[in-house]
Amino acid sequence: MISSFGNILIILNILISILIIFKSNNNLNLAGINISQKIYTYCSIQLILSLFCFFTLIYGFLISDFSLLAVFQNSHNSKPLFYKFSGTWGNHEGSLLLWTLILVIFSFLFLKKNIQCEKKYRLITLIIQNILILSFYIFLLLNSNPFSIIQPVPLEGLGLNPILQDPALAIHPPILYVGLVSSSIFFSAALSSLITNFHGKNFAKSISNWVIVSWSFQTLGIIVGSIWAYYELGWGGFWFWDPVENASLLPWFAMTALMHSVLVLKNRDSLYSWVILLCLITFILSVLGTFLVRSGVLNSVHTFANDPSRGLFILLILAIMTISSIIIYFKNTTNSSLLINFKSKENFI
Repeated sequence: MISSFGNILIILNILISILIIFKSNNNLNLAGINISQKIYTYCSIQLILSLFCFFTLIYGFLISDFSLLAVFQNSHNSKPLFYKFSGTWGNHEGSLLLWTLILVIFSFLFLKKNIQCEKKYRLITLIIQNILILSFYIFLLLNSNPFSIIQPVPLEGLGLNPILQDPALAIHPPILYVGLVSSSIFFSAALSSLITNFHGKNFAKSISNWVIVSWSFQTLGIIVGSIWAYYELGWGGFWFWDPVENASLLPWFAMTALMHSVLVLKNRDSLYSWVILLCLITFILSVLGTFLVRSGVLNSVHTFANDPSRGLFILLILAIMTISSIIIYFKNTTNSSLLINFKSKENFI
């Protein structure tokens, strides 16, 4: 029952994402400065469906429904309720479902909170963000389904790695995911800025708060993960080079540089191209980290998966993202830079 309901919700999320992309594209060609109210409604439905989908998996863990493969592999009947709950994201499938939920949440929040921005800029951002959402939901359905069933239904689960049963680690992944995945919204906004010529101070104002939110969660997630690593594994030399921790540290460096660069763009109207580039690099590094952790390329105490087929799908998403970003960047950044330089000379004169 839970498996069927969860899969239906994933399929509905795929359909609503396609509908949002289609309707947003149509709305671009309509007159007026306001986005159609129907798009707000569709995005609200998308958020509700995504929340229901994630809560359905949580419910499966809480009641120890071992017909779900993810529950069987990561829980057992005697497991404390807190770790049953946190076990939802303590595995590849569940963590990826949480990843996709965060994509949806920030897509919705950006649409609602950035109403002062130009219509075309917001719609293109929404389209790009939903292409990402659609990609990850398809990945979930075809390759990493958290609602896959196991037959016959076992009486007991395998449980979770004892090293991972720790309060710090239980709260560490969701905090870190918010930091990593929320960078998708300024990735989408950066591409939209290039396409629509919505640049300069207005662009900086539209993403500055989102960059600060992402950086804050990312920093807190790394700190909590480091605390867990210190008293669980010790402060050995190997831990400094743990691939999972470094995978989260790379986008943090890019995001830190971005946060400072956005302030310069916001106050002095300079470094626009650098801000765009850092927006793109930050999320690309986040997806790269996801690939490394889930593909079996690198091994660690808390890698999620060693299935090359899963890594191949993420690598495909990463490749398409990177190539598309580079094409859009080089196609549009020259024109934008020329326009900004022309305006600067005009104001000087």
